[in-house]
Amino acid sequence: MASEVIHGTVTNEGCDLKYWHQGTGPLIIFIPGGNGHGRQYDPIMVLLSPNYTCATFDRRQMSSSQVPTNKIFNPYQQARDVLAIIKALGFEEAIVFGSSLGGVLGFQLAADYPEVIDHLICHEAPTVTLLPDKKELTEDLFETYNIFKTLGQDAVNAHWGQRFAVMADPSLPQFPPPEPSNPKNFFENEFLICTFWNTEFEKIKRDGTSVGVMRGRRSGEEFFARATVEQERVLGCLRWDVPGHHQGFQAESEVFAPVLVGMLEELERRREEKKAEALGK
Repeated sequence: MASEVIHGTVTNEGCDLKYWHQGTGPLIIFIPGGNGHGRQYDPIMVLLSPNYTCATFDRRQMSSSQVPTNKIFNPYQQARDVLAIIKALGFEEAIVFGSSLGGVLGFQLAADYPEVIDHLICHEAPTVTLLPDKKELTEDLFETYNIFKTLGQDAVNAHWGQRFAVMADPSLPQFPPPEPSNPKNFFENEFLICTFWNTEFEKIKRDGTSVGVMRGRRSGEEFFARATVEQERVLGCLRWDVPGHHQGFQAESEVFAPVLVGMLEELERRREEKKAEALGK
C-alpha cells in the first residue's frame, strides 16, 4: 500500500513554496527541472517511500509556488528554497536528487551548504560551461532564446522540443505538460541564466561532498547528457549511464528506482572506504 502523501507550505524570501512528502526513513528531496513542477517525481516517490522519506516541491514562480511578480532566476536563492524545505521537514541533512536544471540547483546547494548534503545525485544537469564545444553550443542556445523573443512561445517550444524528441516515443508513457505559465517563466526568466550558470565545482570537490551523476541512455549525445562526462572529470565523482531519457525517472520509474538506490549504495560504500583509509593512515 502506498504511503500517505502529506502536503505543506514553507514561506521563504517572499514565496510560499508548496511541497509534499511521503514515506519514512532518510530524506530524499527531488528538485524539479526547467518544467518547474514536482509532480514529475510522484511515480518514483511512490516506489521509494517504503524505505525513504521522499519529498518534492514546485519551484519558485512555477505551478503552485507563485509570487506577486516574477523575477529573474537566482540560483543562490533557489538553493536556499531547497534548504528551507529540508529544514521545514525537520531534517538536518538530505539525499538530494536533481534532474536537468534541478541538477544545477543541486550542485549550487552543495557548493553553498555542503553540511546538508548526505549524497547528491545529478541527472543530466546542463552545465554548458564545462563542455569542450561550449562556444558553438552557446551560440545555438542564444539563437533558441532569440526565437522566443522574436517568434514567441509556440515557436520556441517547437524548436527546443527537438532536443527532447525521444520523450515523445509512443512506446513510452506520456504525461501531461506543465501549466502554460511554467515554460513562459522558464524562457522569460530562467533560460539564459540557468543554461550558462557556472557552479563552484572546485569547492564541491574540496569539501569532499559525495556526488554521483547520471546520463540517460536514451538521451544520446545531447549536451545535457554529454555534460555528465565533464562533471565526472572535474569532480572525480561517480558517473553511471542509466535507463531512460531526460525524464527517465518518470517515464521508466520501475527500472530507474533500483538504479538510483544502487548508486546511493555505491556512494555510501565509497564514503565508508575513504573513512577507513583515513583511519588507517
